[in-house]
Parts: sequence; structure tokens; C-alpha cells
Amino acid sequence: TVVEVDAAYTKPFSTDTIFIGPGQTTNALLTADKSVGKYLMAVSPFMDTVVAVDNVTAIAFLRYKGTIAFSPLVLTTTPAINATPVTSTFMDNLRSLNSKKYPANVPLTVDHSLYFTIGVGIDPCATCVNGSKAVGAINNISFIMPTTALLQAHYYSISGVFTDDFPAMPPNSFNYTGNNTALNLQTINGT
Repeated sequence: TVVEVDAAYTKPFSTDTIFIGPGQTTNALLTADKSVGKYLMAVSPFMDTVVAVDNVTAIAFLRYKGTIAFSPLVLTTTPAINATPVTSTFMDNLRSLNSKKYPANVPLTVDHSLYFTIGVGIDPCATCVNGSKAVGAINNISFIMPTTALLQAHYYSISGVFTDDFPAMPPNSFNYTGNNTALNLQTINGT
């Protein structure tokens, strides 16, 4: 049962697949309601583009108390690497608590227009498959980790750590809803 995403409580919902984006956190409660045994949990990448990725998976074992050491393992399957419907179902279930205790206070007037494209770009990588790696990008800018934490820079008024010139629009227009691939997937780095 998912209860929180990125430090924001959500309306709890049950799922057997959790989607987590780069840098994202999710808290979920595991309901141990199966018969005694050993169970396998798996992690795999999600990639719905033509970019080559390292399909590394990770596994963990969940062993109920009282399970015999050599009991058979209950296997699991992961969704396909491009299982967009699974991801969409998870994302569509994310809802704010929106209660008196956790109100959803949102601005009621628009004072600035922003248009962000979120996608996958390619950055050079000498040790990666095909000499490149897939990176997350917003308006074709991929995040580069600063040497000083952003929150620390804000709190101590340290200048030069981040800038406020992030583009309000993508640098190049394209068909944002079409099933097309941008001609230039190379990103620039920014904070």
C-alpha cells in the first residue's frame, strides 16, 4: 500500500508494482498475508524509448518466520521493460490526501506560464553501452549534482550553486504528443 511519495502523503492505494523515477522516494506498507514461505521481490528498469539501457535487475528475498531453510522459492515476474500501462496505472492512482489536516492549498491565479517537457536524453559515457547513457531531462537539461547541496546554498545564502535561468520552454519545438523521436537527444547539464 503506497502511503507517501517524495515527502508528500498520498491517499493510500494497493499495488503489486511500484514505479519510482530517478531521485524519487516512495514509502509503501508491505502486507504479509501469504502462506509461510520464501518470496522474491524484484526491481527492473522501465524504458519506453529506443535508447539502449543496461537491463540490470535487483532481487530481494522475503522470508516468513517459520519457513524451512530449503523450502521452495516463490518466484515473481516483473513487467516488461516498456510496460507503459503498468506505469500509467500506478501514476493515475497517486492522489493527495486533501483533508483538513493535509489541505491541498494551491494558487488560484496564474502569474507565470511554464512549459516543461520531461523525457530521456543521451549523454556521452566512455564506459557505457554504445558510448552513451540514458539520462532524465527537463527541457533537454539533465541534472548535474552540485558540490554544495541546494538546500544548504539556500539556507546559508551561498551564491553560484544554482541559477534561476532554467528555461520556461523547451529549447526546440517538436510534436510533444506524437510518437516521434527528437533529432537531438543530447542534453546539456545544469542545476
